[in-house]
Amino acid sequence: MKKLLVLCLLLYIAGSLSALENLYAGFGAELNANSRKSVAVGGNLSFGMGINELFDAGFKAGYSYGMDTLSTLEFQGLFRYKNLPFNITGLFVQAELGAVIFFYEGDTYPSFLGGLAAGWRIFPGSGNWYIEPQVRAGYPFLWGVGITVGIPIATNKGKGEE
Repeated sequence: MKKLLVLCLLLYIAGSLSALENLYAGFGAELNANSRKSVAVGGNLSFGMGINELFDAGFKAGYSYGMDTLSTLEFQGLFRYKNLPFNITGLFVQAELGAVIFFYEGDTYPSFLGGLAAGWRIFPGSGNWYIEPQVRAGYPFLWGVGITVGIPIATNKGKGEE
C-alpha cells in the first residue's frame, strides 16, 4: 500500500507546473449496490487535477444509504485516463483505490475499496461547468451508476476543453 501511495505522489510531482492550473471540483448523486437487500442511494464530492493531456489524479469521498440498516462512507484516490481511442472528447476510464467504512446496526466495519469507472465529461453551453455521467464496478460495492456536476476551478486551456 505504501508503494502505491508513493507512486501516486510521484505522478503528481511528475506533472508539469502548468498542470497545477487544471483543477476541478464536483458533487454528485449515485445509485449503487452498497446495500444488503436493495439499492443504495448516495452522494459524493470529488476534487481532481489534470496531470497532463492524458491523465488526471484526484480524490473522491462519498456516502451511501442502503434503505435498510446499512450505510457506507467511502474515501478513494482516483487516477483517470482521458485519451480513449474512440475520438469522442470527454470520454474517460478511471481507477479507484481507497477504503470504505460500513455502518451496520450500531457497529462499524472497515474494508478495502477498489474499482474501475467509465464516464463522459460534457461541457454544456459556455464551458463554465460540466456534467459527468458515470458507471463503476468494483469491490465491495459491486456496481454504481451516477452523475456528477462540477466546475473547473482553474484551467490553462480554453473554455470547454479538458
